[in-house]
Amino acid sequence: MDSPLAASAWREPVRHLKPLIRPTEPAWVTVEPSVTLLLDPDDYVSREILRTGTWEPESWAAIRPQLTADAVFVDVGAHIGYYSLKAAAVLGPGGRVIAIEPNPPTVLELRDNIAASRATTIHVAPVACADSESTLVLYASPRANTGQTSLSRANAAQSGVIASEYHVRTRPLDAIVADEGVKRVDVIKIDVEGAEMLVLKGSGRTLDRFHPVVMVELIESQLRAMGTSVAEVRAFFAAHSYAPRAEINDNVVFAWAAGGAL
Repeated sequence: MDSPLAASAWREPVRHLKPLIRPTEPAWVTVEPSVTLLLDPDDYVSREILRTGTWEPESWAAIRPQLTADAVFVDVGAHIGYYSLKAAAVLGPGGRVIAIEPNPPTVLELRDNIAASRATTIHVAPVACADSESTLVLYASPRANTGQTSLSRANAAQSGVIASEYHVRTRPLDAIVADEGVKRVDVIKIDVEGAEMLVLKGSGRTLDRFHPVVMVELIESQLRAMGTSVAEVRAFFAAHSYAPRAEINDNVVFAWAAGGAL
């Protein structure tokens, strides 16, 4: 069933609001040229974009130089599409964005935001990334912070009572990339509320073949809720000849060690 936000997305003409004006209900906002989002002032990420006009600007600045006209950007945990739309706006017609998001209501919002932004280079994969083809339970976090939706119940419940549970398909990132038929992968962003190691376990062939820059959120408590740790993630990257190049709040940017500094 469509989420209330997605279901109402096209009932009225898109309203273009200045980002610093905070509406009291979900509203369409053109955050910048080519990035139009339906923003909910009761949801943490949307509220921050409404307040400041941006989201994680330092992290975006760290990966932006890698996004040349023909680049391929993989957004694992795309949420409502902020990073995907930012990337699509700087790519040429030969570029590609693969937006991966498993939460069914959020996927509807993501697709609406892509359509509103007229972003034609984004392909949505409505799955969770893991180390194998399977089905897992996804715990939807409450409206206060839908970005905390996670494969871990404990991580999803950080902002309140679990809103819903969904059985979602999981696929290795390697399989998704292979199905897309791309000849390059330049940047991967991973923000999946503790399941980062699970994503990486299914991405080895992509890392070894394409050597993309990888920006991954690393929060020790969230990783431990999924049975892993920051140390294990760092060891995984080292085993694939990657080294950390930048640390921005909870995000760490890794680059192939033979590829030079960012």
